[in-house]
Amino acid sequence: MKYLLIYSTTDLAGINIKNNLNRLNIKDFKNIHLFETDKKLTELSQKDLPYNYDYYIFLSKHKSESKKPTLTVHTSGNLIDDNSHGGNIEEICPCDAVLNSLLLKNIYKYNSLGEYKQFNFEVSFEAVHHGPTDLNIPSAFVEIGSSEKEWEIKEAGEIIAKSIIDTIASIENKNYDDLDKVVGFGGGHYAPRFTKLVLSNKCYVGYIIPKYAKLSEKVLEQILLKQDFDYILFDWKGLNSEDKKRYTEFFEKNNILWKKVKDLC
Repeated sequence: MKYLLIYSTTDLAGINIKNNLNRLNIKDFKNIHLFETDKKLTELSQKDLPYNYDYYIFLSKHKSESKKPTLTVHTSGNLIDDNSHGGNIEEICPCDAVLNSLLLKNIYKYNSLGEYKQFNFEVSFEAVHHGPTDLNIPSAFVEIGSSEKEWEIKEAGEIIAKSIIDTIASIENKNYDDLDKVVGFGGGHYAPRFTKLVLSNKCYVGYIIPKYAKLSEKVLEQILLKQDFDYILFDWKGLNSEDKKRYTEFFEKNNILWKKVKDLC
């Protein structure tokens, strides 16, 4: 397997993570390569990136009005007819639930160590959002948030860098638990219930579809093709009744098994 770690010269958090990877002698890992761009990461497309890789990992900043110290993981894509943050409308990138979940678990592991606790970072998944959308291999964003102050904290970049290396090592050595892989539907943007399930070692979560996104069949069909999963997992209380009906009917029509989060708790 070959892994491309992508950062932008316009992104302070990405540069921070890249610098920490270099401190960890990333060049010694023959199957891991760094890729620099002067474009915003959200504005990239497949034509901007080398093709001969198995995974893309984007080293990125996270920005929110709360400015809460946060370390996040998610796959990119536009779930609805809005591409104001890059990519194509109603298009999602391929997703690997094991990759995303191991990244989250390793970030949480390092963030919990005494040397890092002083920074008070929260660790969570995010729902699918923003570009790029047209990539042809599984990808994940790992992000430092949520303001310029956090983007440049060396230790935050160190947490992410160590987590990437540990995740890749686990995938290469197949050193991870045999758990069900799921697509999560429901809840808010930071997906606390799906985050908790992964950190509790209940399953691996790939795509996360929040309550506020109303998916068309075009996007639902892409989910079936672009992520390997065992079943769909609904945060039942985190969906409105209209969407519950529409989504369950779609998956049942396609002979796709679905469960509720409470079934795993």
